[in-house]
Formats: sequence, structure tokens, C-alpha cells
Amino acid sequence: MPAKNTKTTKTFPHSMLKEIFEQPDVIKNIIDEYINKKRKEAVFNDPDKILKKLKKINRIIILGCGTSFHAGLAGKYMFSEYLGVEAEIELADEFIARKIKTDSKTLVITISQSGKTADIIKAVRLVRKQKSFILGITNGINSPLDKLSNFICFCQAGEEKALAATKTYTSQILLFALITLYFGKLQKKITPTLRVKIINEIIRLPKKINQILKQNVNLQIVADKYYKLDDLLVLGKNYQYVSALEAGLKLKETTYMHAESFALGEFLHGPVAISDKKHPCLIFAPTGKNYKEAKKMIKKLKKLKKKTIVITTQGNRQLIKIADKIIYTPKTLNLFNPILSIIPIQILAYHIAVLKGINPDKPRNLNKCVI
Repeated sequence: MPAKNTKTTKTFPHSMLKEIFEQPDVIKNIIDEYINKKRKEAVFNDPDKILKKLKKINRIIILGCGTSFHAGLAGKYMFSEYLGVEAEIELADEFIARKIKTDSKTLVITISQSGKTADIIKAVRLVRKQKSFILGITNGINSPLDKLSNFICFCQAGEEKALAATKTYTSQILLFALITLYFGKLQKKITPTLRVKIINEIIRLPKKINQILKQNVNLQIVADKYYKLDDLLVLGKNYQYVSALEAGLKLKETTYMHAESFALGEFLHGPVAISDKKHPCLIFAPTGKNYKEAKKMIKKLKKLKKKTIVITTQGNRQLIKIADKIIYTPKTLNLFNPILSIIPIQILAYHIAVLKGINPDKPRNLNKCVI
């Protein structure tokens, strides 16, 4: 079904901020389109039962570029955690360059905000020749990806005018969760109890996103403190490594800050050498899985007299004495942390860009790489 319009009626100075604030409505659109609330399950409009044929698939490849690649990485982690399937993930251009062979038993999941991303379309045409099944995730109705895919999932995000993706990114991650739930039921990999737990949390996401959006003024104050930074190191583990990658990209493309992202466990294997008072660390540390490791890293950096900005879960007071700045997000399931954790960074990136006199909707040198 075509992507729905979002319902935000407020006026905003820039499209980027407007689109950040539209995210609760985008999530609601996806819930309305892809969730049966009564049965508490993910549903897709598939009259020909194409998706059920995917039981024969023995290989999954995920392709994306930029922000869409990061959403795909979250999908890879979901497939591994909930389905026990190790999907491959590739940057589309590298996939083409390596001339990877696929076949009729390969599922290729391609992600493109516009549905026109040049590298994605080249890759899709390549795998189509090899008879692979293409599942597309896009916001672009009647786009080349829409037309070339065997099955399509729309982001339901409405038009995204700002060049830096915000609402389409969070919608892509949620679609991966729903695809995971669908296959989990099909393959009997996810119990009904767990499925209901995940669906219930999805239904709560719009309210939780609104809680973060209410921090806009406070985040503007944080932006005012840090907008003169030239360098920032960004750390996270597992799903939060996804957040670290996307945060680094969002800050680079909208603020021109050199924000470099690392997997948490890799940071001490060299990159810590460039961490000093001029290079603070932004660390994603929600409570739950991997929290102890993140806390240990924050303590380590404190001993080294390094500055830290931490994204953690509301109510967590354990980091007050060891972090220099804490930003809170509502508690959620681990697979949805990439949705909630990135929104404060989207807001910070916007305000830092404005403070620097940068148009956040049209950063320099940045264009959609479309065919």
C-alpha cells in the first residue's frame, strides 16, 4: 500500500526538524499497515503467498547504502538473535564490485529511502539475472526498486525533504523487526509469548518517541554546549553499534563534525589513543544486554580523564558520577534501542547545524545518489 502522509500540524523552521517530530506518526502508520492488533502479529498484504515460498531460502543478503546500510545491520542482528539465521550484509557498491554470485535460493533484502539509489538498483538488476528473490524496503512508491522487487515493504513515512534521513531510518528498522516476526512465526522460531511481547512494545513506541521529543529544548541547550566541537568519537555494542554508526553519519552530514564511530569492544584496540579532552566520546549505554560493558568503558575513560556523553535508559542513576553529560531515553526491548537512542542525536545534529549556520536540510556536497 502507498506510504501515508504524516499528521504533524506544527510549523517548523526546517524540514529536518519537522521530519524528526513526525516519527511517532510514522510508527503509527506502520502499526496500522503491518500489525494485526487483535491477533498480535505482523501481517503483510501477500495475496499470492509469495513470502511463504521463502521457506526454501538458504541464504540471506542485505544491501544498503549510508543510513539504509545501518538499518540493514540492525536487521542482521535481529535475524541472528530471533531466527538463528546469519544474514550477510553488504554495502551495495562493494557487492557489485565483488561480483558476488547468488541463486534462486538466495533472499536479497534491498533498502533504499527513495527507491532510486543508483548502487542499489544496479545490485538489484544483477541479482535478478541470477533468479534471486528480492525483498525491497523503500519509501518510494512506483520507484525502480518498487518495480524490480518480488515483494515490497513501504516505510509509510510520507515525503522526506531533508537530505539527511531521519524518519525513514527508524521506519526501516521497525520494518526489519516486523519481517523478523513474520518469519519467526512462519518458521516457528519465535514463541507466541515472545511475539506478543514484541508487538506490545511496538505499539508503545510512538508514546516513547514523544517522550524524547519533549526533550527538544534541553537538547538545544546540550547542542549549545558542544556545537564548537570538531571531533567526536562514538561508541556502541551490538544494536548500539548500529546507533553509533548512524549517529556518526548524522553528525558528519549535517554539522560537518568529524564524528568517528567504533564498536565498543574495538575502541581499546588502538582508537583510544586519539581520545583526549578535545575528543570526547559519545557512548550508547542503555540498561540491559551489554550495559555492563558500556559502563566499564565509561569508567575506564573516566580514569583516563576523557570526557563522555552518554545515552542511557531513563531512571538509570549509576552513571551520574562518571559521565560528563547524560541523555535519557525510555526503556525498551534491546532490538528497539536503535530507534529510541538515535532520536536525541537527530535532534542534536539539527540544533548543532543551526548554531553553526548550516542549512540542515541541504548540507554541502550532499545529494541523493539516485539513478
